[in-house]
Amino acid sequence: MKIWILNHVALKPSDIGITRHYDISKELVEKGHKVTIFASSFLAYLFKWRDPKRKNYTENVNDVIFEWVWTLPYKGNGVLRILNMISYLFTSLIRGVKKEEKPDVIVGSSVHLFACLAAYYLSKWKKSTYVVEIRDLWPRTLIDFGAMSERHPVAVMFGIIEKFVYKKADRIIVTLPGAANYISSLGIDSDKIYHIPNGIDLNRIELLENTPSLEVEIKKIKEKHGQVAMYVGSHGMANSLETVVKSAEYLPENQVAYVFVGDGPEKENLKKMANDYENVYFFEGIPKDEVLSTLALGDVLMVSMLDTPLYKYGISLNKLNDYLLVGKPILFAGEVYNDIVGDSGAGKTVPPEDPKAFAEGLNELLKLTDEERIKIRQSAQAYVEDNHDIKKLAERFLSVCQLENTIERGY
Repeated sequence: MKIWILNHVALKPSDIGITRHYDISKELVEKGHKVTIFASSFLAYLFKWRDPKRKNYTENVNDVIFEWVWTLPYKGNGVLRILNMISYLFTSLIRGVKKEEKPDVIVGSSVHLFACLAAYYLSKWKKSTYVVEIRDLWPRTLIDFGAMSERHPVAVMFGIIEKFVYKKADRIIVTLPGAANYISSLGIDSDKIYHIPNGIDLNRIELLENTPSLEVEIKKIKEKHGQVAMYVGSHGMANSLETVVKSAEYLPENQVAYVFVGDGPEKENLKKMANDYENVYFFEGIPKDEVLSTLALGDVLMVSMLDTPLYKYGISLNKLNDYLLVGKPILFAGEVYNDIVGDSGAGKTVPPEDPKAFAEGLNELLKLTDEERIKIRQSAQAYVEDNHDIKKLAERFLSVCQLENTIERGY
């Protein structure tokens, strides 16, 4: 089967970030299918070109074909960002039309809906099956986060596009389990909606043997403070790390150190906020092949979410898959549709944006016995194997693309 995937921000396995489509494609290619991913050669969150000397080119990455297309460069979160998205609509469409290959199916994947729109027009041109994949509910996300009102022209525009692509799609994939309810509320037939969450290659557990570059620093921190509570991931507004930093006020410095690894727009603000505490440490982002071995240095792993109605549709966090595979106790702050930490028995869930409750939950996990920690590891790893094995999810992805009707909807 020949599959095209349009994802503006798709990444290679060597990149830092979400590699969902490469991971799925790699599994499909190994089964004899041909997969091509159309992505921007301008790295949207780093605001720089992937290769300054090339803007439009083709790259073979372990037999997964990447079509890198030019998009308008920008910085920040203003009008140019919208124009960058619109430029992807046109450049991916032009690249696809020029290719002689006729794919069997074309998948348009959000975040933004212009990718879904481009996939629709290409599917009509190529006479291919049209699949929409929704990884973020635009414009609902923008509205619920307070970025714009329901009457904002951009929200109205995306509202029109989302209803159009949902209606035209032969199948719809959602990564959030509750998203099916939202899409159905727009008058879309629920029978064509399938839930496929983000997954992980279970063979990555072998990476626990890698020596993490932060090993010496973190061991010194542990010697000084006793135990380490760790966060590895993006430092953005949605990560609500302010809650985590402020929780340090409620725990003694000789009991636990907070270690944050990663980058993001809120990092400098968080570092300033942490100036009042002697047990809060920040490190730069690390290579993907060091993530698991670095997480293994922590005694408790932390995830924090905003207190927003948006999560009534659920979450599908890549970092949680890493956390579960490592098997360390997880402290999760959030009120969400699918409480993965609670369902998996992998730790403790506390209310969002409540530093005192976060500190109390952390204190509880820090006092776990060895037997309790072993039980948590076994439960967490069993859960990720049952629900987030990338091999199983790739099979579901393929079944949806083949328009099979016998697979479970998963929500």
